[in-house]
Amino acid sequence: MAPSSNTRPILLIVDGDPEVLRALAFMAETRGYGVIGCATAAGALADLDGSVSCLVLDQNLPDVPGVRLLKQIRDAGIRTPALLMATSPSAALQIQAAAAAAPIVEKPLLDESLFQQIENLLAGA
Repeated sequence: MAPSSNTRPILLIVDGDPEVLRALAFMAETRGYGVIGCATAAGALADLDGSVSCLVLDQNLPDVPGVRLLKQIRDAGIRTPALLMATSPSAALQIQAAAAAAPIVEKPLLDESLFQQIENLLAGA
């Protein structure tokens, strides 16, 4: 179910591939989300504020891995719900993501798993 316009959650989507970022932003907006899009971890850190409802972080960012960005965010005391997107995540990545309370959604994103995970995070599941 799409969020109502009164309680429109804001997603901070971070992906270094501009085409993927545009596609994810479009898909999120058609589902009623507001979107802040960033191509780098540095940009995400600059844009992260109290209005962001959920973080959608690609593991393969151009400046630092997504899980390292998430650790920086958590170390700063920010507990915004988050998920990582990764292709064939290693066991080590799965452990790191679990430690940061971030589910992993595997790429390519060919089904509704990304938005189902976002809904779960926003619902506190």
